[in-house]
Parts: sequence; structure tokens; C-alpha cells
Amino acid sequence: MDERENNQGHEAALARLAALAGIAPDYHDTEGQRRALTPSARAGVLRALGHDPCSPGAVRDAVAALELAPWREPLPPIAVLPPAGRAGGVAVVLAAPAPAAPLRWRIALEDGARREGSAAVETLPAPARAPAHAPDRSGLRLTLPLPADLPPGYHRLEISCGATAAITTLVQPPASAWRPDWLAAGRREWGIGAALFALWSRHSWGIGDFADLGALARLAAGWGARLVGINPLHAPLPGETADPNPYRPSSRRFLNPLHLDLAALGAMVPPDAAWPPPDGPPPGAGVDYALVHRRKHAALAAAFDGGQWDAAGFAEFRHAGGEALERFALFNALAEHFAPRPWRDWPAALARPDAPGIAAFRRTHATPIAYHAWLQWIAERQLAEAARAGAGLYRDLALGVDPDGADVWADPAQFLSGARIGAPPDAFARAGQDWGLPVPDPRALRAGGYAPFIAALRANLRHAAALRIDHVMGLDRLYVIPAGADARDGAYLRYPLADLLGILTLESHRQRCLLVGEDLGTVPDGLRARLDAAAVLSTRLLLFERWPDGLFRRPGTYPRLALAAFATHDLPTFRGWWEGRDLPPEAAAARAHERALLLAALADRGLAPAGVDAATTDDPAALAALLHAIHQFLARGPSALVLASLGDLLAETVQLNHPGMAAEAANWRHRYRLPMEGLGSDSLARSLTAAIATARAGAMDGEP
Repeated sequence: MDERENNQGHEAALARLAALAGIAPDYHDTEGQRRALTPSARAGVLRALGHDPCSPGAVRDAVAALELAPWREPLPPIAVLPPAGRAGGVAVVLAAPAPAAPLRWRIALEDGARREGSAAVETLPAPARAPAHAPDRSGLRLTLPLPADLPPGYHRLEISCGATAAITTLVQPPASAWRPDWLAAGRREWGIGAALFALWSRHSWGIGDFADLGALARLAAGWGARLVGINPLHAPLPGETADPNPYRPSSRRFLNPLHLDLAALGAMVPPDAAWPPPDGPPPGAGVDYALVHRRKHAALAAAFDGGQWDAAGFAEFRHAGGEALERFALFNALAEHFAPRPWRDWPAALARPDAPGIAAFRRTHATPIAYHAWLQWIAERQLAEAARAGAGLYRDLALGVDPDGADVWADPAQFLSGARIGAPPDAFARAGQDWGLPVPDPRALRAGGYAPFIAALRANLRHAAALRIDHVMGLDRLYVIPAGADARDGAYLRYPLADLLGILTLESHRQRCLLVGEDLGTVPDGLRARLDAAAVLSTRLLLFERWPDGLFRRPGTYPRLALAAFATHDLPTFRGWWEGRDLPPEAAAARAHERALLLAALADRGLAPAGVDAATTDDPAALAALLHAIHQFLARGPSALVLASLGDLLAETVQLNHPGMAAEAANWRHRYRLPMEGLGSDSLARSLTAAIATARAGAMDGEP
């Protein structure tokens, strides 16, 4: 065989390995163009998955191993069935049984009931023989049909056939995600989106707290809003210099203690702990995270040391939190002890939860470990109170975690080494986006029965009326940037969509929580249809909903199962967009054209303000009229939810986050121009919310 044939054979083997590993051969970008997988991206992702793409022998061995993998387990580690009401089955692998040996099965349901049955092997559908290179070529891989009327839940399946016996977890999802009564009845509701860190009041310590959140929920309910949407509440890395980005947390399972309301602790907080401190920021300044951290933790530590709290209640909470809570608190104590060194630079004896020095550290640092568990106890109680205050909470589950954080330290095998999550080049970011988040290993996810995914869902569905799934495309695929590459040379890695979506819908029913998917950017073909069938709301932004010629789509074209809004935290406010504050000066003419297109869309619905044209950019009355028109434009549409940002209700210009920009952009540090005490009397916010409520309750615009 000559070199050319060898190269062709190696290329074919690489393509086969990539397909078996779940690496997509191509994708369609936001402009509909097909983008093929590059050889360098393929090689990089294969390396991240533990394969050697340069060795023909290693590639052949890896292909053989992956082809044999489905034949090595009698039952999968977890089996997620089709939605309730549809016939489903489980793949079973048998060593060649005696022809007369039946396949017996038994299901132990969550409620204690049992189902059982048997089937003749030769009657089971889709039998397949093991590959030619399998050690036992007499094996069979077939499908065991199961009852279509299993109740939703997590059940236990046992099978036996001849010498084969196995057990697995069986997941029966409901027909779709949970729908609140108002959605099932066809009503259209609305909410207010706010950044919790940007709220402030007379009693809060330099950052929005859970009392501010409760106050906003009460105010929103009084205005007629169904929901209050907030940024992720995930726990950041400990320390004054931690990244404030709520989408890059240390852990998605635990809460950010900087949002604790110290006033609610009453006498537990020392009387000399007060806000603002003498060196504190002026009222109009942004969030000073280092100062907030320093002052709040000093007061909280004093309250903890004082011991004037319900010790029995804390002990019960800590017991219920189990090993997950203990590892999180342990990590925080370790991180403070070794600060500023990341966990990969800690001594080997303490660099893993099961390292040999951990037991001794637990004993000698029991107090700081207990303190971090105590913070979570207080945070859970305060968040629960805020959730009961008024409008329901619309929480946000971030896509990933910080590679130096608690979740990765607790179980690094759940993530690929070196690779990062990002987004490919598109009209929003021409060079692509590198989010720096570690890539979940789909093999470890499945092998562990999806336990980390389920745990993160449960933690964030608590105290929520709705949950936003950040970058919901991650249920199906993630854009992986290999080590040493940039965002222009990544590849999509596939994930078990049917399994993850089934678990997601099941957990939504258990917490009676509406689901919203953030499906913006490069969306896989067919994913929106799958989400719609599962009753997961789509996200539709007015800024992005355009026809190919740039014209704005009328909200009548938005789907019923959708949340509609003007923009997100990663985009300018309406005023910032209208005034072009997000653009360089040379783009002013292009923005003027966009303003004209938006005015045309408003005019088409009889909402264009009189006397306002594309050149009107510095007129408070015109701005107020435009804000009314935009919110009515969205509110008249059929989408189940409309979300108005608090920044727009206050006619602010500050963008909360500038993706791809460093600290000079002051990301995640903005504070709203009014304190909580002044929001309820703000005339613009009151008139805008009244207009939204009226439009939502009134007639619905149809399609153009």
C-alpha cells in the first residue's frame, strides 16, 4: 500500500472516529452557510477526548473500542424513555442465551409499585449481532419494549436472561414540561427582568440583596407582572477578587452569599457593622465587589461566631445537603487558605476531595467549613422568602462554571482537559466567542447517570416559577475550542438531547416550574421544534427578529410558546441602542437606517410616535413615547411571556455586560439610577408597566 492510500485510510479512520465520538462534521451558521469541520479542530477535540489523532494505530484502536462500547454493558447506566404516552424500550445486550431462555424484567416504581414481565428473545425487535472484532461474536443487542403507561419518575429496572443479569435507573419523562394554569388556559403574561446586583436600597450593603429582590417582586405584582427575572444566583469563587460574572460561577448548585440581607439577621450583626463605611462608594457608583465582600463577610462572620441562630435548624440543613454541601464548603475553606492560588496549584495532598490530607484539613478547619455551609443555609431561607413575596421568580441557570471553581474541583473527571466552550463566528461576534468555560464530558455525564445535571437543575428550580436555560443549545451540542486554538477553529460536540430534555421536563413538573430556553445564536436544525414539542419556551428578541432584508418581524410572527423581549443583558438597552451608544462613530449612519426600519414596523401597527423620526435622538419626550410604543408592540403579540427590562423601564443607557470586553467595560457592576424606595413612584416606570399590562390583557395582533 503506497503513502497516498495510507493517508486516505487514516483520513477515513479519523472521520469514523470523529463520528463515533460525537464531533459534528459541519454546521450551518447564523447566515445559513454550511461550515465544514476543519482537520485542526477535529484533531484538537479528539485530543481533548483522550485520543491520539496522529497515530494510525491509536485511531484504529479507538474506533474499535467505540464500536464495541455498546456491547460491553447489558444495560445502559441510565435509560431515559420517550415522553409519557409513547412506546419506548431499552437496549439490552445478551451473551448468547439458550433459545428457550426468556428475558425477564421487573420495574420497581418510585411509589413502591412493581411491574414485571418476560419476553422470548427471538420475538424482540431489532436484533443485531456483535461486530466481527468483538470478543464474543455470539452476543445479541436488542430492544426490550416497556409499558407505555409508566408514571413519570425515576424507576429501577432489573433484567435477567440466562447468565445475564443487570440493573439500571429508568427515567420516564412526562409528555412535556410543566405548564402553569395561565399558560394552559391561553393567557398571555409579562414580567420584569432585573439584575439583582444592580438593585439597591437604604438598607442594602452596596449590592442588591434578597430583601431588595422581595421588594421588587411585591412591586412587580402590584403592577400586574407575573414574573421577576433575575441573573444567575450561583456561588462565585471566594475572595475579594472573584470574577463578578454570574455566568462564570464557582458552582451552579449553591448561592451567592453577597446577596444576603444583613438587616434580616437583626441582632446577630454587630452594631458597629454598618453601611456605608467611611471609605464607601458614593451612591451613584457601581458595585465595588471587593469592598462589599470585605464588609459583608466581616459582619457575617461575626454573626456566625455569635451563635445566636437556630443550631438545630442549621444541623438539619447541613445533614440534608449531604456530601455535596460539605465539599462545597470545604472547597471554599481551602480556597481561602491557599488564596490566591487556584486549586491546581494546591499541594497534592489537598488538590482533590479524596486526597490524603483532606481528612486532617476537615478537622483543623472545621469552623471555616461550617461557616460556608451556614452562609448557604441563610441564603436558602432568604431566597425562599423573596420567592413568596409577590411576583414569581424567573431564575437563570448558567451554561457552565469557572475551571478554577468548586464544581470542577469536586469532580474534574466530568470535564474535558484543556478545551473550552464558546461560540463560532457570527454577525454578533465576527471572531467567535471564547467563554473560557470547561467542557462537560458527555461520556462521563452518561456514565454517572446525569447526576451533576440533575443536581444543578434541582438547585435552580427551587424557589422559581420559571427557569431560563442559558444557551439551551447545549442540550444538543456545544462549540468546543481545543487547547491552543481560538474561537474561529472550534467544532461542535454532540450531547444526548433526548435524555437531557426528558430529565429537564421531568424535573420541571416536580418543582412546578415553567421552562424558557435561551435559543439565540447558532441554533441546530430542528432544535426549536423539539423544544416547542416539549413546551420549553423559545426566546425571541426584537433586535434579532429580522427578515433577510433587515426589516423587523412583527411580533405576530413570534411563536406562542416564547418569551419576547427587546434585548438581553449582553445587548444595549433600548435607549442605548436608539442613541447608538453601543457603536463606534463610523456606524452612526447604519444605526440611523435601523431606527428608520424600526419606526416603519411600529407604524405598521399604528404605534409610531407622532413627530419622531430616525434623526430624533436627544428628546426625553420622544424617548418616553418610543419606549411605550416598543413595549406595546411586543405586548400585543401572541408570545406567552413578554419581559421588560428594568433598565428600559428607567430609560437607562448602561449595558450590563459587553461580551468579549475586559474590566474596563465595568461589566456586571452597574447600579440602577433609582433605589428600591423610589421605583414605585417613578412616573415612566409606572406608565410603561400600565401600558404593558393593558396590552397583554387586550386584543392580540395577528401576523402581517
